[in-house]
Amino acid sequence: MVRYLLLIPALAATLAAAGCGSGSKNDYVQSVNKAEASLQKSMSSLNSIGGSADGAQVATTLEQGGKALDSAADDFSDIKPPDDAKQAHGKIVDGLHKLAGTFRDAAKSAKAAKSPDDLQAAAKVLSAVATSEGAKELQEAQDELTANGYKFKSS
Repeated sequence: MVRYLLLIPALAATLAAAGCGSGSKNDYVQSVNKAEASLQKSMSSLNSIGGSADGAQVATTLEQGGKALDSAADDFSDIKPPDDAKQAHGKIVDGLHKLAGTFRDAAKSAKAAKSPDDLQAAAKVLSAVATSEGAKELQEAQDELTANGYKFKSS
């Protein structure tokens, strides 16, 4: 499970390259960097579940991760991106909500676990994070913003 959770910092870095703002590129970049820092802080609790064999504890932590992703998506949707970032911005919001769903699915699997070996089902769901539709949307957004000249801390 731990190795799948290591994807979270990379995911947060991808999100940083994706975007928030209030009209200008500079404002947008500053908002993205701020949102990324907030998301990374929210997602840091996921690192604590790697060694846990308690399905209920793992499920709770994964549910919190899903809520953090949904909250980040809501924060992003409150920001007005510049015209050349609008399409990518929409992908960020959608991608974050889809990733939150992936975390909720993993939480359901963890909650149903009767033994530590059963937690592998949750790990399997999380292993698909990097190739999930949400992650693909975030990558597309990052590529689009980079092509439009946006530079973020994680880029």
